Amino acid sequence: MKDKASLFAVLLDLVQSIQAAAIYPEQHPRVQALLNRLFVRIGQATGALGTLHLGIIGDHFVVDEFPFLEMNPALTKLLRDLREKGMEKISFRDGLTPGELNRFISFLATGTEDGSGRKWECISYGTIQTIGAAEPLPVGSSETLPRSHLLFGAADILKSILTALAGGGGGKPVTEGRDIVRSVMKGLREDASLIHRLLQLTQHDDYTLTHSLNVCAIVVAQASTLGFPEERLQEIGLAALLHDIGKERIPAEILQKPGRIDAEEFARMAEHPALGANILRKIDCNSDLPVIVCFEHHVRYDRSGYPKVSCREPQHVVSRMTQIADVYDALRTNRPYRKGMEMDTALSIMEKGKGTEFDPVFYENFLRTLLAGQADAGT
Repeated sequence: MKDKASLFAVLLDLVQSIQAAAIYPEQHPRVQALLNRLFVRIGQATGALGTLHLGIIGDHFVVDEFPFLEMNPALTKLLRDLREKGMEKISFRDGLTPGELNRFISFLATGTEDGSGRKWECISYGTIQTIGAAEPLPVGSSETLPRSHLLFGAADILKSILTALAGGGGGKPVTEGRDIVRSVMKGLREDASLIHRLLQLTQHDDYTLTHSLNVCAIVVAQASTLGFPEERLQEIGLAALLHDIGKERIPAEILQKPGRIDAEEFARMAEHPALGANILRKIDCNSDLPVIVCFEHHVRYDRSGYPKVSCREPQHVVSRMTQIADVYDALRTNRPYRKGMEMDTALSIMEKGKGTEFDPVFYENFLRTLLAGQADAGT
């Protein structure tokens, strides 16, 4: 049985390799790491299939016989560039060498061959006539791919985790939460554009779930740039993932209200950080960090916000990163009463809060992290 996820991974690695080769010199560690991974993936596919076909059908790629529908800006750009080169189908045959693959990726990245006159031995390309058994999807087809191959089902798992924890359960739900964080960390390592892809996903029925996953990914990405060790990153990710658990105690009619909430409803909503901290305080998370972040994630850098705090001790650094990620994702996400904002609009609003609402040092780090991910996404 063919493994769709492994075949799709070839396409995702291909676009990342081309992007890296267009930016960095051939011997750059990032280029070499991506090329090595792509070579292994293609070798596994051709070892099983003999020849691996990548094709373009309409506005999507087809890998072997499977349509890939989860397009992002980088893939859309690659599709357009390949069409302009008259390359609607690329075939990789068993026996491909690292050298030939490297030359081909350089050709795709720069648009020029190396001048050596060497022919392609195990690679061919051209316009598409037929590609295996693949057919364009019929109009109105309901077939869709998971929102993210790396985080497939994570929102549904997270729902059961939050419900169990809110009911006083620990142990297994906490372990499952850490598993989601590990998936996020793996995704960020393998796909630097994961943050941007998450924000483009079809929304889950429960906003809190996709919001929690997005905030977790953004915070882990920020923390990764600050040199935290792997074990500490998992702790940070778990705290960010559970930051809104207090909303499990907020009435559904407030959480799901199609319009803006009124003053009384806002006062009830503002209880969720303290409610969540109280839930987590009774659970063994092997760390106090989830309790701290849950309580502090709506406290601003200038100590305004909520809950009201009397001491002048600064927020925990992870609370500051979570607060920034929380606001950014809320601005970017579609809500019943407004459309999600474009990135530039959201950042222009947040810029005004630097130094008052947001810690300026962590805001600048967030900005660098976000823009680095945007560059990898090809946007």
